Amino acid sequence: MATTGPGFPPRDQKVKILVDSNGDLLSVSPDTFEISKKLHQNVLWVTEPAGADFTVDFGVEKTPFQYPDFTKDNPYSGEVKRKVPGDGKYYKYTVTAGAKSIDPGGHVNP
Repeated sequence: MATTGPGFPPRDQKVKILVDSNGDLLSVSPDTFEISKKLHQNVLWVTEPAGADFTVDFGVEKTPFQYPDFTKDNPYSGEVKRKVPGDGKYYKYTVTAGAKSIDPGGHVNP
């Protein structure tokens, strides 16, 4: 019988975007994501209920990822850019769904 190895955190850190029946943004959870650069973690934005339209925008000059924006068709952040130090810096971003927006953030840790 195979044994499992040591526990590693999941590679994808999910951020839930809660929307109402009109598709308007209600909340984002967690409000601050935490990912590890050395563990090659990504952020995966998902909506609840599933399939709602949304945008995530870090801004071109402020994103720790290769791309500054994400949508329901492209919800994975990908790995942190090589030049980002992974020192716990806080990155603010904007989530929009329907007519509402929230400005959560996240940390890129070692």
